[in-house]
Order: sequence, then C-alpha cells, then structure tokens
Amino acid sequence: MKKKITIKEIAKILMVSVSTVSKAMNDSPEISEKTKKKVKELAKFYGYVPNHIAVSLKNQSTFNIGVIIPDIQNSFLAEVLKNIEVHAKKNGYRIITFFTGEKLKEERESLNILSNGMVEGIIVCPSEETFVERQFEHFKNIAETTPIVTFDRLHKELNFNSVSVDDDQSILKACDHFQSTYAKNILFVSSIGWLSVGKTRRRTFTGFIENNASVTGETIEEHDLDELRKKIEARITDDSQPNIDAILGADIESTSIASASISRNKLKFIDEISLIGYVNKKQNELQFPRVSYINQYPEKVGEKAVELLISNLKQDQKKITQEIIKTEIVMLNLTSMDQRIVLRSVYHNKDKSVCTSW
Repeated sequence: MKKKITIKEIAKILMVSVSTVSKAMNDSPEISEKTKKKVKELAKFYGYVPNHIAVSLKNQSTFNIGVIIPDIQNSFLAEVLKNIEVHAKKNGYRIITFFTGEKLKEERESLNILSNGMVEGIIVCPSEETFVERQFEHFKNIAETTPIVTFDRLHKELNFNSVSVDDDQSILKACDHFQSTYAKNILFVSSIGWLSVGKTRRRTFTGFIENNASVTGETIEEHDLDELRKKIEARITDDSQPNIDAILGADIESTSIASASISRNKLKFIDEISLIGYVNKKQNELQFPRVSYINQYPEKVGEKAVELLISNLKQDQKKITQEIIKTEIVMLNLTSMDQRIVLRSVYHNKDKSVCTSW
C-alpha cells in the first residue's frame, strides 16, 4: 500500500513550488502542459486528492476554516457551530464542517482531510473516544502545520488555544441556590456520565455535597434514556426514603426527563421539588412548565473560538490562550411565567462572586 502524500511532498519530489503544484492540479494556463502532466501523474500514483475548494493561488490563503463536531444532535454543539459560521463569515471566512459521531477514526480522517491544504485552521470539539483511548497524537501532528482551537472538551494533552464553559461554577451556583431555599436532599441526574463533561459535573456536585453538611445528595447516571426515566420516577416516588426536594440535571436529556417525571407524578414545582438543569432554550420557551436552566452561552463559545483562531492566523500567535465563558443560572418563577430572576456567575479577581437570589 502506497504512503499517502501531501501537496508539499509532491512539490518537493518535483522540485517545484507548492503554488505550481496547486495551479497544475487546477489546470491553470500559467503552467506548461509538461509540468501539469508530471504533477498529475505523480498525484495519481500516490492517490493524492487535490483540494478544489477555493484556494487563493496568489497568497496561498483559502479563507476556509475547518470545524469538527462530535455530535450534531447535541443542541449546544449545534448552536456553537451556527455561531462559528456567523462569525467566520463576518471575518471573510467560510467553514467546512465534519461530524465524527464521537468516533476517533472519523476524527483522525477529518483532521487529515482538512489539513491537506483545504483550510487555514481548525476548530474542533474532540470526540469522546479520543479521551477514552487517550489518543492525542493526531492533534499534535496536525497542529505542527495547521492552527487548532479546541472547545468544550479539554485535556492537558491538548495544549492549544481553547474555549470552554465554566461547568464547575454552574454546578456550584445551582447547588448554592438549592441550599439557600432549604433543600435537604438533592438528586443529580445525568445521561452523559461517560462523557468528560459529565464526569466534571458529577465530580463538582459530589464535592459540594461532601463539603456541606446541611444537605445530602444522590446520583443517578444512565445512558439509556428510558432506564433513566424509570430510575428517576422510582426514586422521587419512593416513600421509604427521604424525599428528594431538588433535582439537578447534568444535560438536556436528563433535565427534560426529570421535568416530565415531576409533572407525570403530579409533584408541585418549587413547593415540593425544585429543578435546575441544562436545556435547549428554544424548546424550553415552548414547553410547560419551563425549567430553570444553566445558560452556557453557546453563541459566545462560537464567537470566541473564531476570534482565537483568526488571531492566531493573523499574528502567528504563539501564546496559548484558554478562554473560559462565564455562565448564568436563569431562574423561572413558576407563579409568574414571564418573571425571571437571574443568578449571575460573576468573577472578581477569581475568588469573588456575586449571586442574587429570590
């Protein structure tokens, strides 16, 4: 099996410039027929697939940004993607998007395709298999020639510019609110316990419980959504155990299931049980009862990811920047559905925060 070849390697073998190879592959009249033939024959021999997507031959800029998303059905990631495209266009760039389905193999292939002269830089949310298998070399190899910005899922091995949401602060603020309303037993529910962000949220929750003697906590994690529903309903209706008076949903699915379970079992929101979680904001506006939620600001994540990448491209930036997006908890007063009280996570010198409750 022949080794895959890049446009730079073709240029080196033929002792011509990368621009000449690119022009030859695109049948530019500037290149002689003899050179075109040599380039195309060598490309065919090695199975090289040229990039036909708007390469600017004059300045070697594609004005394309690659985006790799692990799960398009995740509404948070979908919102981030939408805003990456919006802000890329504002800056004169187009995006080329690949979806990996949380698969390491798909991620590697997507990176290889995008880095082969197709884009100037890549914005990526790594697949979960990358973390499970602890395989990060494919990122490091690509980053040698193509700038990378990661978002949402971080790891010490991924030492690139990054954008993430402050999950720790979100979970702690939700728990603080429950505690301020005299909740005694908080149930943490999750359908993403196998994901790195799910592990982070659970760890923060259990840490809060361990450090606050006035509250107790329980955890239900289940990837199968029907099983998750059964377990939540069994627990909140179990009279043989202490009542659950607050639920913290670690993701959109678990929050939605918890809300439906509360309503199905005719428990009264706030009076008998409180709920805060991650939601699809548009869907949340249409459903009843609406759920108090953790606003992750996906629009800011997308905007900042584009900003970091373009800054890198224009300034040849070497310093690693890790942007953390502040979140807020939007409390919905169910006695007046139009009234909102916002608990803002605001940092002052890293160790101070302001929280306005109701």
